[in-house]
Amino acid sequence: MKKKNKFIMIGAAVGAMTLFTATAFAYSPNTAGYDAFKAVLKANHASEAAIESATVGGNFSVTVDGQTVLKADGSAKMGEAGGEHNVSGDLDFTLMGVERQASLYSSGDDEVYLVDRTHDLHYQVINLDDEHAGEHRNWSEEEDSQDRPMNKAEEALLDFMVGDLKDNFSVANQADGSKTITVDISKEDIPLPLRLLMDAASAEDKVGRAHAPEAHAGWEQIKQLPFFQGLEGIDLEAQLPELTEDVAIEHVRLQMTVDANNVVQGVKGELEVSGKDEAGVTHRVELEGAGNISGINATTPDAYDPAGKSVEMIDAANFDDRS
Repeated sequence: MKKKNKFIMIGAAVGAMTLFTATAFAYSPNTAGYDAFKAVLKANHASEAAIESATVGGNFSVTVDGQTVLKADGSAKMGEAGGEHNVSGDLDFTLMGVERQASLYSSGDDEVYLVDRTHDLHYQVINLDDEHAGEHRNWSEEEDSQDRPMNKAEEALLDFMVGDLKDNFSVANQADGSKTITVDISKEDIPLPLRLLMDAASAEDKVGRAHAPEAHAGWEQIKQLPFFQGLEGIDLEAQLPELTEDVAIEHVRLQMTVDANNVVQGVKGELEVSGKDEAGVTHRVELEGAGNISGINATTPDAYDPAGKSVEMIDAANFDDRS
């Protein structure tokens, strides 16, 4: 009888352990997507080969109450030649039905051309400040020096901020070792620390706009260029209402594509916000954007050829307080 009871107890224990294990697995969070996301942040990209050239593309749109206010597409080629930083790029956008196309060509710190492709007009920016250009170059170098992996303290803070959202991350692994990491968050899922952080950022942004400096007088001349004609009559404040009450993030979706070394190749994002303006009218604002990088160390920026073109000069000294 004792032997039988012993077998019963062992059987009950095994059954209990099996039930406990099954329950634990059933309720354990699936954090593979979040772990893949952190792996990107923790990757030491500074140890990778230096990026000397690349092509960057992207698009962006703003929709308010179902109406598209802004839609923009652009691409830029960046590279070095002869010790100089060269850039060429195109930007096409539509703002409240008004379409504009522009291009930029930059060679080093002292040669910049702007092309208004909408009106086939060409401009050269002159009198660029070498001192300010040097500051920009030092800033870039400083940013590069800060390209380091996330440390333990930052990882702990990220874990705290994300909270229970780890289940909202997913990852799809490709045969070539690349991954697509997606995070999809609805209004109800946003944790309190994140909501408090967003509220603080919103308040800071409002203070910043209230104390924003007035536009320099030189910009009034720029606004007279044909490129901006037709845009000056658009009331952006009316088209982009300031949400002051019951502001809530309805939905956030972020998709990131990385290669086998966890280097970001492309990003897509969607943000939907609702709230009331000062008049108490409810609005819903949707922001969508995407960016990608390609042609790493295999990109040659386009060069501007002024031959046969009528090029107007824009004096950069008129937009600064330099003596």
